[in-house]
Amino acid sequence: MLFASGVLPVVVIAQPAPRQSTLEAPPSDDAPTAQASMVYWREIPLWPEDSQVLQAGIQALAHEAWALTHPSMLVYRPTGRSASAAVLVFPGGGYKALGIGPASTLGLYGSDVCKWLTDAGITCVLVKYRVPNTGCNWNPETKRHESPAIPMALQDAQRAMSLVRHNADVWGVDPHRIGVMGFSAGGHLAVLASTAYVSRTYEPVDAADRTRLRPDFAIPVYPGHLTMAHKNLRPSDSPAARELNTDIVVSAAVPPTLLIHAKDDSVDPVEYSEVYAAALRDAGANVTLIRYETGGHAFGMRPQGTDSDRWTQDALRWLDEIGLLR
Repeated sequence: MLFASGVLPVVVIAQPAPRQSTLEAPPSDDAPTAQASMVYWREIPLWPEDSQVLQAGIQALAHEAWALTHPSMLVYRPTGRSASAAVLVFPGGGYKALGIGPASTLGLYGSDVCKWLTDAGITCVLVKYRVPNTGCNWNPETKRHESPAIPMALQDAQRAMSLVRHNADVWGVDPHRIGVMGFSAGGHLAVLASTAYVSRTYEPVDAADRTRLRPDFAIPVYPGHLTMAHKNLRPSDSPAARELNTDIVVSAAVPPTLLIHAKDDSVDPVEYSEVYAAALRDAGANVTLIRYETGGHAFGMRPQGTDSDRWTQDALRWLDEIGLLR
C-alpha cells in the first residue's frame, strides 16, 4: 500500500483523514492502472476532525458526488542532498476534482512531479485540497463561472503552508525557503496563495496558524481563472474581460514568481499568464514568464516531443538563480 500515515508530535491534529478518491473521474472496471514513481513519506490531515473549518466544509459538500471532504498533504522527502527548501504542489482539476489519479500527467498521487523536486533536494508537499466547487469554477448548467462563498481551496492552501512552516525545523526545511507550485486550477490557487497572504481565510486553529502565510516563491504552471472573463464579463475576448481578475491583488511584496505556459494552450490561454505577469511587473514584483511555442494544456511531467518538455530544466535553473538550490 502507498499510504503511510503518521503525524509529527508538533502538529496538533486529532486523527488521520479518511482515505478518499482523488481520481480524475469515477472509477470503472477498465480504468488504467498506474504505479507511483516514488512513495510518499507520510500523509498528514490539514484540519483537526472537530475544527469548525472542516465540519463546515463537510456540511457544504454533503450533496456533492465524489467530494473530497477531508483534505490532507502527502509529504515526499529528498533521499540524498537536501536544499533545505520545500514546495507545496496544488494539482489541477478545474476545482471539480483533483488530477492525481492513474492518468494524471503529474503522476499517481503527484509522485512524478514530487520525484523531480526531491531529486533536486527539495521537499515536495502534494496538497489534496477540498473539491468540488471550492474555488472559481464553471457551472455547466448556468453556463457561468461561479465563486464559492467560502474559499475552501484557499483555506486548505493557507493551512498547508502553516503546517509546513510549523514543522520546518523537524523536516530539515528552512522556513524562509518554502514556495508554492500549481497546475491549471492549481496554478490559480498558487497565484491566490502568493497574493492573498495578508490575512487568513479562517480563524486560527492552533499554534501552527501563528506562522506567516506568504510563500517565498511561486511557480504557477498554465494557470487558469486569471482574467475578468471568469467574472462573467462578456464578450470574453473584449478588452475588459481580458483584464486581470479583481480577485487577484498584486503588489511589490508578491514573492518571486515564475510563470510557465504554452502558446498553443486551448484550455487556459497563454494570455492569462501574460496579463498576470504584466500586472506583477507594473507593481514592481519579481516575475519571469516562460512561454513555449508548443505543449498545449496539462503537459505536466509527461514528455510530448514539444518544446514545453524542457520546462522542468528551466524551472530548476530559475530556482537556482533565486538561490533556492544553493
